[in-house]
Amino acid sequence: MDVYTIVVGFLETNCYVATNGGGDAVIIDPGANPDRIIDFVTKRKLRVSRVLLTHGHNDHIGGIEPIMRALNPQVLLHEKEADFVGLPPAGRRRFDPADAAPGFALLKDGDEIPLGDIRLKAVHTPGHTPGGACFLAGSVCFTGDTLFNDGVGRTDFEGGDHKSIIQSINSKLLSLDDDVKIYPGHGPSSTIGRERRYFQ
Repeated sequence: MDVYTIVVGFLETNCYVATNGGGDAVIIDPGANPDRIIDFVTKRKLRVSRVLLTHGHNDHIGGIEPIMRALNPQVLLHEKEADFVGLPPAGRRRFDPADAAPGFALLKDGDEIPLGDIRLKAVHTPGHTPGGACFLAGSVCFTGDTLFNDGVGRTDFEGGDHKSIIQSINSKLLSLDDDVKIYPGHGPSSTIGRERRYFQ
């Protein structure tokens, strides 16, 4: 998997474009500057069938509408995050790996999202928000605002819960191999092995 980082917005959110090396791609957390994101994938002739959202804070979803209009992707988020952000029931449908029809589709923990011959697994990690999710593919994990380089996500916003985020990290992320590389929602990348030191 090839991973490209586009830092967007005044909060310097990491938007990621992940590809299978064959032209298929997903966008993760298009928080702002949608024109830059669209230009990036268009110039590289990438086929973007899906956008993945780690959570629904505006600095991670602020660029979604122009991207939906320009690229016509399916937008995936955890079902509890749909409740948290108030996605209207008429805009919801259950995720089906064989269906990439445009619009919103809801994920459950463990759902696998195809990217060519790669599968990204949705890992429900509540704490920063109720429906926060990470996306795991082999030795790569997109952790949103759950786990950072030398830090964890804030839990003092609406829907945040410190006990839940620590439980999510311990049970869902620190169980991964040390060499798994994490791509967080802000700041530099890290590894599970590096971050494990802060939870011992």
